[in-house]
Amino acid sequence: MAAIAHLGVGLAAKPFAPEVNVWYLILGNYVLDFLWFGFNAIGLEPLNKPAVWDHSLLMATVWSVLFGLLASWLGRRSRHRTHVGVIFGLMVFAHWVVDFITHPMTALAPQDRGLPLWFGNSPLIGLGLYRTMTAVWVTEIGGAAVGLAIYIWTKSRMKRLKASAAAA
Repeated sequence: MAAIAHLGVGLAAKPFAPEVNVWYLILGNYVLDFLWFGFNAIGLEPLNKPAVWDHSLLMATVWSVLFGLLASWLGRRSRHRTHVGVIFGLMVFAHWVVDFITHPMTALAPQDRGLPLWFGNSPLIGLGLYRTMTAVWVTEIGGAAVGLAIYIWTKSRMKRLKASAAAA
């Protein structure tokens, strides 16, 4: 359940990156979870321990930079290369920001104690918005709805601008 708000963030980013396909914006917001699934599958991120390899502040920053550089490299033929790389890196890091606001998510995972800052016995942090199911539902559905509204508004605005430019 606690992944719909990430979709909303990806959709809401469209005004800041009109040249970037919205699916890339959304994908960027899920990179840390994809990494977690992979690391969990190979035993690097056990279910009952804080996720340090993908969701710690340190590693979220590292992954954001690496995936931003990768996006920039993949878009090297685009005139928006740097902007695309920066936006994609920010989308990866936006996942950590949403998780910081929501963790510890005790309404969904009573054992959740927060997000680690780095490896070892680092402090666990988070604002803990998801301590109640009401907060979970309002944030998840509300975040996706607001993101979708921003995306639709942006697309219609872009369409109007193109139409007026074509008419001129």
